[in-house]
Amino acid sequence: MQIIGRILLSGLIGAVVCAILSFLIFFVLTIYDGQKLIEILGYGFVVGMIGAFIGAIIGLAVGIGDLGAIGGGVVGFLGTLIVVAIYIYSTAENFSQYGYFFSESRIIFVVLSLPTILTGVITALLIKMIYKP
Repeated sequence: MQIIGRILLSGLIGAVVCAILSFLIFFVLTIYDGQKLIEILGYGFVVGMIGAFIGAIIGLAVGIGDLGAIGGGVVGFLGTLIVVAIYIYSTAENFSQYGYFFSESRIIFVVLSLPTILTGVITALLIKMIYKP
């Protein structure tokens, strides 16, 4: 039962941490862009919700694998790569457009890489603190 609790708690921690970090990164990157504050908050909320979903998956992976800080960071980075691959695959209509959408996915990589890596690391460290071996 303790294993299931660790897995579920790590998923919850991952969702909360990644939602907050994704929102903050998006907010910081767009506040200097000259947009209206209400638009930034609205789009930031959407980015935070997407980040929560990604963070829950990262947290579940950290909890299932009982990973440490380095493993959590690797899982977070792989989460970013998977999101970029899904974007490229779902947006491109044929193989010749993959390169174009790969270069266009830079903003996804910039906005998501730091929050997802930190989510994996923070989740692993918090789970190790809560469930001491």
